[in-house]
Amino acid sequence: MTVSPVGPRKRENAVSTLCRLVRLSRSWLYGYHASQAARDDRRERRSARDDVLLAKIMRVFKASKHRYGSKRIHRDLCAEGEHVPERRVARIMRESRISARLRKPRKPVTTNSNHKLTPSPN
Repeated sequence: MTVSPVGPRKRENAVSTLCRLVRLSRSWLYGYHASQAARDDRRERRSARDDVLLAKIMRVFKASKHRYGSKRIHRDLCAEGEHVPERRVARIMRESRISARLRKPRKPVTTNSNHKLTPSPN
């Protein structure tokens, strides 16, 4: 027994009537239902690929002492021969809550008053 993509309303109204009301074609409706397995398969493959990439991203991130963001990690992965979009690296990092440490602001040194030199004459 197969499950109807339309649901229990199919007994009350024709599929063509329901599709016309929601402005969908019948072929789209049945095609969408039939392609659900393919979408699930793509989602699983993408998830497995993301897990492999996460391990590589973590290795590069730890090697950079937690300082690299997605742009630099993407550059390093490309240098290693791993061709992956930068936005994918950024998405994986965001979902895994990996973010670069911020640098401490450099405080400029303008005066060194701890010395034994004589001051300049006026």
